[in-house]
Amino acid sequence: SGIWPATLCLAFQIACAVTLIVYGWCRDGVPHTALQGEYVRENKTAPGAGLTDPLSEPEKEDVDVTEESAYSFLPYIDQHSMFNDVHNFLLNGGTIGIFPEGGTHDGTQLLPLKWGVSEMLLGTMAKHEGPEPCKISVVPVGLNYFAPHKFRSTVSVDFGDPIQVDQTLVDLYKNGGKEEKQEANLVVMRQVVAGMQACTLQAENIKTLQLFRTLRRLYLPFGVRLSVTDNVALTQGFAFAYGKVKHDQRVAVFMDKVSQYSQQLAQCRVRDFQVQRFKDKAFSPSAQRRLILATAFRLTTLLAVSLFLLPWWLSFAPSGLVGRIGSDVQARKVRKFSVIGTWKVMIAAVVVPFFHVLYTACLTLSFGQLAGVIWFFSFPLGAMLAVFATEDGIRVMRSLNALLLLLRDKAMGQRLYRERGELRRELYALEEEQRWLKLDEATREYVRA
Repeated sequence: SGIWPATLCLAFQIACAVTLIVYGWCRDGVPHTALQGEYVRENKTAPGAGLTDPLSEPEKEDVDVTEESAYSFLPYIDQHSMFNDVHNFLLNGGTIGIFPEGGTHDGTQLLPLKWGVSEMLLGTMAKHEGPEPCKISVVPVGLNYFAPHKFRSTVSVDFGDPIQVDQTLVDLYKNGGKEEKQEANLVVMRQVVAGMQACTLQAENIKTLQLFRTLRRLYLPFGVRLSVTDNVALTQGFAFAYGKVKHDQRVAVFMDKVSQYSQQLAQCRVRDFQVQRFKDKAFSPSAQRRLILATAFRLTTLLAVSLFLLPWWLSFAPSGLVGRIGSDVQARKVRKFSVIGTWKVMIAAVVVPFFHVLYTACLTLSFGQLAGVIWFFSFPLGAMLAVFATEDGIRVMRSLNALLLLLRDKAMGQRLYRERGELRRELYALEEEQRWLKLDEATREYVRA
């Protein structure tokens, strides 16, 4: 009878774990992908505006209001004081980091950039007094996310070439009227836009972006591993080149083949790097026995890891349920899938410590003060190890998809392997002829070695 607090706590954890699984299944309904969530899937296209002229006006819609309606207005905010502080800070050698898009979005292109960066730059240089002109550089920084909504997901931070503003633009801004100031701002913003485009990965839509990444994987031979930065740079190379050659009929046919290949991978639930290992020797009788042993070993490993992680999964179930529901609610409010990861972190910062104290109290009431103290100090370390072990378990589980495919349908595995080889040879031929990638011969030979 003395262990009822721990018993109730365990029942609560199990109920939250089951609810979390059911909620995730009902919410998604389709296989989850890294860049495309339920909000994007419902609309069939990625929300978010494309890159437009910084001077372009937003589209206006005429509305005939025939009835009294509530409305609100934004009061005028005098920003002269703020810009004056920024100018003084930059003149004293300071560095300022800003996000010129002014918000987050789920699109695959940049939003129209705000003019604040050009006002800061030109205003500071115009305010400078001295025999030598003031030199301030704008360094574009591109954040390329692979799965922004996932915990511990990969991100590439790419730095572009510094942008230097010509002194004639500063003089035009300093001595000109309103139109001259706008002209100087527009020139600077176009330079900033070009710099941002050079260090960010952009595409017309999510499907095209996924095709660019498939091209990068096809281009790299088996065994060659690049850093995250080099992977992004290679994908950018295909994205930039595609805009020049996409009207070529051969390129259009080839991209359709790549799209069909990607769809087959999704249907079979395997990855491209796994298909690279589907060599002919993998389908011999001896190889079949090795596949069976490898599958049994990985299933055993997955079971052992699951048993080890079960207490930690149950402990995190209430926090995970609150975080998932809370982040989904906030994402639906703004219709942006990209805010899910941020809200998960903010919710976890409050919910995880609360449940940790609650579990400690339940163990103390049920098994004594010593058990409560041990749990209180061991939980953070165990939670960290559980995160790493869970990631390893997910990798093992994903590898099982390829093994099971070879065991149940080796003809499909052979077809995927041959199709990938044909696509790779065709990609090499097209790239060699049209020079999609701006690579020197040494780099080209290294990548394709």
